[in-house]
Amino acid sequence: MKYLFIMLTFISSILWIAPNACAATYRMDDSSTLPGEAQVKMHWRSLGPNPKSGNIIDGGTAVTIRLKTAPWLNRIGQIYMVLPQQPIGQVMVDWTTQGKLLSGSLISGNRTLVYAGPIQTPIIEDTINVQVHSDGTRLTSIQKLDFYFEIDLN
Repeated sequence: MKYLFIMLTFISSILWIAPNACAATYRMDDSSTLPGEAQVKMHWRSLGPNPKSGNIIDGGTAVTIRLKTAPWLNRIGQIYMVLPQQPIGQVMVDWTTQGKLLSGSLISGNRTLVYAGPIQTPIIEDTINVQVHSDGTRLTSIQKLDFYFEIDLN
């Protein structure tokens, strides 16, 4: 069986702006996040490319998410996981968590809420089990999925 690979990376902004009193969106530092595997082995949902099954490939891994929240301690915020649009077309991701972050799903080009409430610790950490789904006919080499996190403050 031929396997295709997608690299999952969680990237953080090198520069970030300190929060101020007004509502705003900030890129979060997730540089301590650890993917379970650097490359996710993808496999065909059916025995190979098949227009009837949508040519879907699937793969999964565990990721330990560590979000540095110290700049926003004692504030109320909404944290989103973001997956920019991908050159291989639409990528769907879904995940379950251990409870500190919300389970959910995400389509490339969008963001999805993973936390809402008071920021009470300098780091929010959770392990998520990620499943990735994409059109395998468009995946011709290793692709890098660069997730990142944003926080909206009120």
